[in-house]
Amino acid sequence: MALAAVVLLASACTTSGRADGPDQPNAATTATPPDATTALRERCRSAIPADAPLEAVDLEGATGGDLEAARIGPATNERVAVLLPQISGMCGWGRWAAAAAADAGLTSLLVNPCGYGESVCTDEEDADPLNEVAAAVAMARDDLGAQRVVLLGTSMGGSLTVMAVAAGADVDAWADVSGPVAWEGTELAPLAASLPADGLVVMAPSDGQAQYDAAEALADAANVRFVPGRNGHGWDLLVDPVDGTVTRIGRLLVDLATER
Repeated sequence: MALAAVVLLASACTTSGRADGPDQPNAATTATPPDATTALRERCRSAIPADAPLEAVDLEGATGGDLEAARIGPATNERVAVLLPQISGMCGWGRWAAAAAADAGLTSLLVNPCGYGESVCTDEEDADPLNEVAAAVAMARDDLGAQRVVLLGTSMGGSLTVMAVAAGADVDAWADVSGPVAWEGTELAPLAASLPADGLVVMAPSDGQAQYDAAEALADAANVRFVPGRNGHGWDLLVDPVDGTVTRIGRLLVDLATER
């Protein structure tokens, strides 16, 4: 009998003392997840300055798909820049967008294309060069009140910018910074005749002579300004990677967006 009592007592203590029993949920499983903006800040880390006026937003692609985007700058603005990134994703635009908001009051919409970050699309949706851009431009004009919308892209985003504006994107100006001469099988050179006149192409010799010459030829064929960079690629040409200051080319893009 004494042995049975000991066993019964031990069983009772084990059952009532479990911290993860059904009447005491594990705090780790019930903690409130961070909101989308906080989660984006945590993921982007120092790429987006801590004091940047940031808000994560969701976009539905014009053709379809769920697109990850973010706004940096005032919630309403007559001047909005839509920013397409290089393959590391939209976080890398954070320093330029934050500086443009602080110095010129510009609002930027950072957009992850299909297949990057949290953006998810079908192959058919991804194939439409206007899918992401048209959705962002519509938000800029309809929700943010923009009168002037510019489309700016770096590296991959530069090539996507050329493809979108050649397809008829509803933007007032555009810039291709370090865009490869071809992206996912689409050559940029044949698109030159369809590019709007209010644009510019940027490339540095450090990307290689062939890429540099092709970018200059694209600008000439489209009759837009060609801006040679000194050294660097993509958004490294816009913001100094060491001290974080906006470069000459970075200021040029701010001026393009704000008509300064």
